[in-house]
Amino acid sequence: MSSGIPFYEDDAWELPAPPLFGTRMRTALLMLVAVLEETYPAEISRYLGSTISAVQRTLDKLEDEGLVATRQLAVRKVTLNPNFPAFRELRTLLLRLSEGYSQYQTVKESRRTRPRRRGKPL
Repeated sequence: MSSGIPFYEDDAWELPAPPLFGTRMRTALLMLVAVLEETYPAEISRYLGSTISAVQRTLDKLEDEGLVATRQLAVRKVTLNPNFPAFRELRTLLLRLSEGYSQYQTVKESRRTRPRRRGKPL
């Protein structure tokens, strides 16, 4: 891709994060959910370069702690938990953290929000 923005299929995503929430994986996952607003485990695993099972385990723990909320539609949708007592502060902190890493802005800008028309060339 000539635009300099990697596709997640390129395995070019290694999102940095400080271990602020225990591990880099937990922090990166929370930052990604804050930036994307609503996402799903397979998308998170592609961006983090991790397995879906590792992402699911981390999401389960974060959901038990009340930091994220999920709802089951056709796929498991993930958002920050709006019922968390410090939701606004948490979201503000995560977005502020993500501003320090340009990769998160690149992820948001390159995210495809609707399906590609069948047969359309890349």
